[in-house]
Amino acid sequence: MPYNINGQTASIAEEPVERDGRHYVPLAALVEALGGTVSWDNSAKTASATIGQWTAQVQDGSTSVDVSGTAVTLAAPPYVENDTIYVPWDFFHTAYGYKTNMEGETLYIHL
Repeated sequence: MPYNINGQTASIAEEPVERDGRHYVPLAALVEALGGTVSWDNSAKTASATIGQWTAQVQDGSTSVDVSGTAVTLAAPPYVENDTIYVPWDFFHTAYGYKTNMEGETLYIHL
């Protein structure tokens, strides 16, 4: 699998997707792999992703994300496809402060 979380290979069904020259990853699957939870508001097209004390409000098509009251800007807008919201691979650094890097097709996320 193309994910390495805190030094361990993570088994996640959805692989990174390349779109418009940028890699995207499935928000819910990675938040859950990091011990968090995600809820989805279909009418607002917004996900609430909580890891520890931090909750990020991620809206389909918007680069502006509210993380527990602090506005952050993503490098590219999230998008929804097949009932999955995808975020730019560096979302976990921007929103939660994780160290992230993409090597080939593998995303590394660690504290």
